[in-house]
Amino acid sequence: MAKTAKKTKTKTRLDYVRVRLVKHGASIRLKLRWDNSPDTCKVVSAALPFQGRMWHAKYASSEIYTLLPVKKIFGRDPAREWECMYPSMGDLMWLFHPPGLIPGDVSPPDNPVRVVDIAYFYARGTSLYGPWGANPGNIFATATSVEDIEEFGKACQYVWMNGFAKEILRVEAA
Repeated sequence: MAKTAKKTKTKTRLDYVRVRLVKHGASIRLKLRWDNSPDTCKVVSAALPFQGRMWHAKYASSEIYTLLPVKKIFGRDPAREWECMYPSMGDLMWLFHPPGLIPGDVSPPDNPVRVVDIAYFYARGTSLYGPWGANPGNIFATATSVEDIEEFGKACQYVWMNGFAKEILRVEAA
């Protein structure tokens, strides 16, 4: 009598995500950093794909981001892990914001919503020290190709210089 193989369901861990500027048509692939931010990777991976209106930073300089309701999209905030104040080009971060820093149309003062800033940094020299002080966040993915970082950075700079109205920042499995 022949043995039959036992079927097992193996769930594979997602290794890469893609950050996309939907309207502009540009994107970049990033490696999830399970080694340094396992809880953040778990929270983000479970929510994929997600998207929101794109913003461009004023104080941090070369940063694009989207503001999303934590509970609705992710269920919870991840633990604080692999926190950083000076992200490198190619870093994707989960930024924790204290109440009051978020625009009223995203988190109305009369009905505040816990919001996360999912931010991608496309050039050097970025600081997360703003007018309200230090605002560290978790790095949870990093780009692996300098050429890709530079190419996507050109798209981010173009959107900054020519307007980011109606631009959507999407994060998806890659």
